[in-house]
Amino acid sequence: MKSRSHKRCKTLRQSKDKASSLQILQSSVKWHHMEHMATSLCDAYSNVVTDQAMILAMNSSFVDPLLQFESQLKIIESSFKRVFAIPSLEEVKDMGDCEDDKEDLENLYRNILNIFEDTLLILVSKDLYKLQVLKEMVMWMNEDRSYLQERAMVIISRVLSFASRKARGYASFDAPCLGVLAAELSLLCSHADSSITQQASVGMYHLLCIAKHQNADILKNKSAKYDKSGSQHLLPFASDAEFLPKALQREKTKIAQNVGETLMPSLLTDFVWSLLVRLSASDYTTALEASTILKLTLEYHAHKVTMVSKIVDFIYKQLRGNSSHIMKQAMLQVITLLTRMSPKKVIFQMMDYPVPADNTLIMMWHAAGSESSVAPHVLKTILLILKGKPGEMHDKLMDRRRFSLDATNMMPVAASQALCTLLPVCPYKKAVAQFFPQLLMALMLQLSYSSNLKLMTEDRPLYAWDALSVLLNCSGLQQVDMALKKKNCRNQFSQELFHHHGVHLVAKTLSDYKFPQFPETLHYLYKLSVEGPRGSEDSVITVIFLTELK
Repeated sequence: MKSRSHKRCKTLRQSKDKASSLQILQSSVKWHHMEHMATSLCDAYSNVVTDQAMILAMNSSFVDPLLQFESQLKIIESSFKRVFAIPSLEEVKDMGDCEDDKEDLENLYRNILNIFEDTLLILVSKDLYKLQVLKEMVMWMNEDRSYLQERAMVIISRVLSFASRKARGYASFDAPCLGVLAAELSLLCSHADSSITQQASVGMYHLLCIAKHQNADILKNKSAKYDKSGSQHLLPFASDAEFLPKALQREKTKIAQNVGETLMPSLLTDFVWSLLVRLSASDYTTALEASTILKLTLEYHAHKVTMVSKIVDFIYKQLRGNSSHIMKQAMLQVITLLTRMSPKKVIFQMMDYPVPADNTLIMMWHAAGSESSVAPHVLKTILLILKGKPGEMHDKLMDRRRFSLDATNMMPVAASQALCTLLPVCPYKKAVAQFFPQLLMALMLQLSYSSNLKLMTEDRPLYAWDALSVLLNCSGLQQVDMALKKKNCRNQFSQELFHHHGVHLVAKTLSDYKFPQFPETLHYLYKLSVEGPRGSEDSVITVIFLTELK
């Protein structure tokens, strides 16, 4: 009995000893962890103080401003990655054994962040150009989601708040990063984390206040702006009540309207470009958010966007590289919206790719052709291009500054192919009727040029002829088209000696069928003869048509 009781006591004592050992071990691990945490925070504090001293020393030096900023940015990036890689405040406080430990760790933690923030405030107070750092901070956050994003956003919004107050005292200042930074903040305004959303909307509000001061003269003299229907109206700047940070949270329409209304064209272009690039983001949610804001911005403010050609070229390269691009429809929508406000720029860029057009370009043509309101402008631009002679060297063109993919001018051939795509589209029916005489004569001229330059071969499409056939069919002249095919008219243009006979056949066939567009065509021919055609070939074609149609 005693033996059994002794064993029980011994077992109980051993259990207590084990529990005590475990507690000691846990306490030791926690202490070492806390010591490591404290050491880590102390190192971060030491580094951020050193970094601040170096950055501010450069700020007072007489180094070239650009070189100075690049050097400062490298140090800030290194400092950022150390500061925002530390654990969250909650984790830090949990490591303290007592209230004093927790308070010490919290103070150290806050001091690290405050010093980093103070560094940015000092930089921005000297030069608002250095708001560029905030744009880079958002980029670093996007690269690594493990950083303390909410805390970083607090600092960004505070610095922007300070900068907006500072901007009021300047007659003018340079802050070229506002467009890109606005794009990044607009995406964060719909972040899944509500605390980040709140800080992003506050930051966006202050950014727009800065842009408003930068753009003060333009905003005072409000100019007529175009709405999406093309009519003119005044868009008043958002009132303070509407312009509150809370209104920007998850409100993409308000963001797009205020950004488009406030940013200068160059900055708005940066905003649009940044969102366009984000359409190719690996994160589908981000790409979708970017496409929505981009569409809304262009619907209201596409007329302010510059570098349209660059945007069109970017979309072409993206879609050509990946025909099943997840954001294909969003990119094509951008083409449509840009065509609405800048048809000439879009059309000229899309004419500047190799002939024949590939499937990607044809897809973009369809997107451009879906906007009926600008159909007349598109056709006028194409007619302008069709005045050119295929094969001409670019130094003979009127616009020598325009970049081209080819040494020779093949834009008229591309324009002819584009007509094959655009003319059958429903939105273009009315415009086709309006420009029938001009299109007819322009295509006849291109057929003549093609014969002279021997661009027509058996295995190579003759787009000017195809476009003429489409024009006739779209204009209710199917019988004329069939008659020309029966007469084998196309082959008349294959040899330079017979192409005038081909012109004669087209003119005579139109006359024989008493086409409804006769009065307008005759009037246009008289106008050409009075004004005087540009070259001898124009004169011959005009005379042939006048002779047959009289």
